[in-house]
Amino acid sequence: MNKYIKKIINLPKRIEREIETRKYKNDKYAGILQIRNVEESLSYIEQNEVSFYRYGDGEIAIMLGCDIPFQKADEKLQKRLIELLSIKEEGIEVAIPYYYFNYEHGLIGMVESFAYAMKEQRRFLLEHCRKDYTYLDTSISQIYQSYEEYDFEQYFHRVKALFKGRKVTLICGKGIFQNLQYNLLEECEIVEYLDAPSKNAFSEYDDILQKAKRIPKDHLVCIVLGPTAKPLAYDLHKEGYQAWDMGHFLKDYDAFCKKRSRDEESITEFYKPD
Repeated sequence: MNKYIKKIINLPKRIEREIETRKYKNDKYAGILQIRNVEESLSYIEQNEVSFYRYGDGEIAIMLGCDIPFQKADEKLQKRLIELLSIKEEGIEVAIPYYYFNYEHGLIGMVESFAYAMKEQRRFLLEHCRKDYTYLDTSISQIYQSYEEYDFEQYFHRVKALFKGRKVTLICGKGIFQNLQYNLLEECEIVEYLDAPSKNAFSEYDDILQKAKRIPKDHLVCIVLGPTAKPLAYDLHKEGYQAWDMGHFLKDYDAFCKKRSRDEESITEFYKPD
């Protein structure tokens, strides 16, 4: 009897999820926000010397006042993330997930199911994003973890070309990339590292920023610090740097080269803090 009572209690939520899924699959959200898809986003970065930072479900959680594995809730970070979501300035771009609003064929099954359930996230972005701005796609940094089939070889060839001959400083948790077998940055002229906390980096934000300001201005600054990467990319841009919130680019390339499985367990493991 308890089993049937539970089903009855959960029925409104199941109906709500079904309605949301149908709205999403019927493209009821498409076009409300202007977002370049993966191909358009990569082309834009190839053709324009810009900085950028990316928002995903983790940043939305922080903006809603929740903890995530990479970062404890922080009111100051929350406020900055909300402010930076609607920035419209020359030389720096903001990315949000294209597939949150546009039904994409070819997504990995788990990712597609995830997209169906993004009602709260969609509502938040619709409330706080600009309607007069064209965003980049967050998924540029995790293409292998998002799509079942794609021309991954060509995609990563183009991404590697972005770094060819560049002087790069990577701001990230100490040693988090030491186990990567395949190096997306192998064609750089120089790769230097600036160590920062791999978790709760925002608690040391001022110190990280001051150290980052000592990086030579001719270096491309690549940041892998979860939500903290967003204000850091913006603040470094304002200091005259080209700064990229790299997210999962390096791990995603390594996973692709190793042809790692992308079942539910593997994808969940991929997104855990290093």
